[in-house]
Amino acid sequence: MAYPVADSQSNKAAVQATNDDASASKLSCVKKGYMKDDYIHLFVRRPVRRSPIINRGYFARWAALRRLLYQFLDCGSDGDKKCHTKKQILSLGAGFDTTYFQLQAEGKAPHLYVELDFIEVTSKKAALIETHGELKDKVGVTASISQAKGEVLGDNYKLLPVDLRDIQMLNEVINLANMDPRFKPCYSWLGFKNIFNSCIFLI
Repeated sequence: MAYPVADSQSNKAAVQATNDDASASKLSCVKKGYMKDDYIHLFVRRPVRRSPIINRGYFARWAALRRLLYQFLDCGSDGDKKCHTKKQILSLGAGFDTTYFQLQAEGKAPHLYVELDFIEVTSKKAALIETHGELKDKVGVTASISQAKGEVLGDNYKLLPVDLRDIQMLNEVINLANMDPRFKPCYSWLGFKNIFNSCIFLI
């Protein structure tokens, strides 16, 4: 589908700006002690102090999502055969989200974690991952990192560029990520299905 060039660029810039704003808000929340995130400061150039209501809003979202993630990732750890042990997470419009690095540090990272966003965002994220050892170590020593392509390709973590409005390209990129096609996404930020499956889908 074609989009007017001016409108397309304006929309992309607006969406990307929300990424920087969200990262700064998360850091504000962390500094006030609402939540723990040892990596978000690496993605924020200009820290800001948010109002209490903003901090509490970000904490509420973080706490709710973290509870669902743990519930999803822990399913099957007790031998429950209804749950697949090789979990997959697909994050659309991931921005500078640090969830993967947090889960990796906690020993709870899934079998495969895939993040998708505009190349302008993934290029910056790939550069930061390559620059900071505490991030680079988490994606694995064999991971290939390309700032030019906006890609990080590791065994368990993949960062890939795509315009989410281009459905055909989105499907191609998801295939490139080597997600297991037998298991459809079972949870999205827009609603629930069955979270006790193999794949969680974040927006």
